[in-house]
Amino acid sequence: MTEASEKRRPRYSVSQHKQYRQCPHQWYLQRRVKAWQRPAAWLAHGTAVHAAAEFWERSGRAASLADAQAEFARVYAATLAADMEVTPNLEYWFQSGPYGGEADVERRYGIGLEQVAKYIDYYSGKGKNEVIWITPDGTPGIELRFDIELDGVSIIGYIDQVINGEARDIKTGQPPKDTFQLGVYKVALEEQWGLKSDQGSYWLAKFARPVRTFDVSDWSRERVADEFGKLHEDITAERFDPVIGDHCQRCPVSGACSFFAR
Repeated sequence: MTEASEKRRPRYSVSQHKQYRQCPHQWYLQRRVKAWQRPAAWLAHGTAVHAAAEFWERSGRAASLADAQAEFARVYAATLAADMEVTPNLEYWFQSGPYGGEADVERRYGIGLEQVAKYIDYYSGKGKNEVIWITPDGTPGIELRFDIELDGVSIIGYIDQVINGEARDIKTGQPPKDTFQLGVYKVALEEQWGLKSDQGSYWLAKFARPVRTFDVSDWSRERVADEFGKLHEDITAERFDPVIGDHCQRCPVSGACSFFAR
C-alpha cells in the first residue's frame, strides 16, 4: 500500500461509532460537511481534567497539586480560547442546566480544580495500589494510542489509562450506558500488546473514584470487528438518515440540521 493510499484509508474510532449510531446525519454534518459546532464549556472542562491527570501520572505521581491544577488551568484556558475564536459570543454556547455560557465557563473552572485535587487524593491514598501499566516497550499506559485493523477495517483511539492491566476511562460527565468503549479497548490491548483482560472501569470525576469494574469478556475480536465493519459499510453506502430524539437538544451541529425542530 502506498503512502498516499494509506492516508486516504478511513480510520474509525469509538466516538465515531457512538455518534453514527446515535444519528448518522449528525456524523455527516460534523465530519463530512464540517458544519459549525456549538461550543460547550463542559467539553473544555473534560479536556482539561484529562490533561491534568495525564500530567500528574507522567510525573510518576510526583508532581505537586499546585502544578497539576496549573496544568488544568492552562489547558482549560487554551481550549476555551480556541472555541472563542470561532464563537466569541458566549450567548451562542450551550447552556448547562440553569447556567448560560458565560456562567458555565466560570463555574467549571472551580469544579475542575476541585476534581483534580480529588483525583490526586484518591490515587495518593485509597487507590495508591492502582498503578499505571507499562507496555513491553516501556511506554506508560497513559493516553495510550492504538491503531489496529480488524477484518480490513482500521480502528484508532487513545486509552486514557491502563491501570493494573485493565483499561480505565476518565469521565467528567455521565458514563456510557453500555460497555462498548471498554470492550473496544480490551480488544485493542490484546491485538496491539498481547495484554489479555476481561475487565475495565470508568473513573467518575464527580464521585472522585472509579465505579465498579465491568465484565467485558463478551466483547470478542469478532464482535468488535462486526460493529466497525457495519459502520464502514453504512458510511461507504452514504447512509446518513437522521434519528430524531432527545439527543437533538445537545447536538453540536443542530444549527445546520434541516430536521431539527427549533
